[in-house]
Amino acid sequence: MHSRDRERTRRRLLDAALVEFAAYGIAGARMERIARIARCSAGLAYNYYGGKDELFDAVQSEVVGAAVVEFDARDLPGYAARMYDLQHRHPEFARLATWQRLERRGSVSRVAEVEAIRSAQEAGVVSSRFSAEQVLQLVLAVASMWSNGTCSNHLERRRCVEEAVRRLVEP
Repeated sequence: MHSRDRERTRRRLLDAALVEFAAYGIAGARMERIARIARCSAGLAYNYYGGKDELFDAVQSEVVGAAVVEFDARDLPGYAARMYDLQHRHPEFARLATWQRLERRGSVSRVAEVEAIRSAQEAGVVSSRFSAEQVLQLVLAVASMWSNGTCSNHLERRRCVEEAVRRLVEP
């Protein structure tokens, strides 16, 4: 098989797996369904990725790379609005992140963001009413609170996210 064909097959598997994992999670996803959507055999899917866990990890790694949102601890309302925008454009990213939290014990490391918030708190730019860890979790929760539904008024919800975070973190 040519390397171009292998890359195309790998791409089809990743695309199909993103849809499958976003819809069903790790436990509910089926390699046979993923393979059918990717137009290959289940055996070939296992040859490429070994199993569901490895395929989920590959999808998660790709999504993390595609879902980069500029973090600025001194502008947490803007960060929350950008996160909301990303989840509005790609609701499957939010669903995948939810399945990750539900079905995997490990958590994503956000040490750099927590430290940046702590520094902003020490500089008096961000409120110290909550710990830096709590601030980050609250900001992420507000940014994603509408990620699982359709949005008839995106701009109004975006403004709401931004204002809620502004009020949360203002000194």
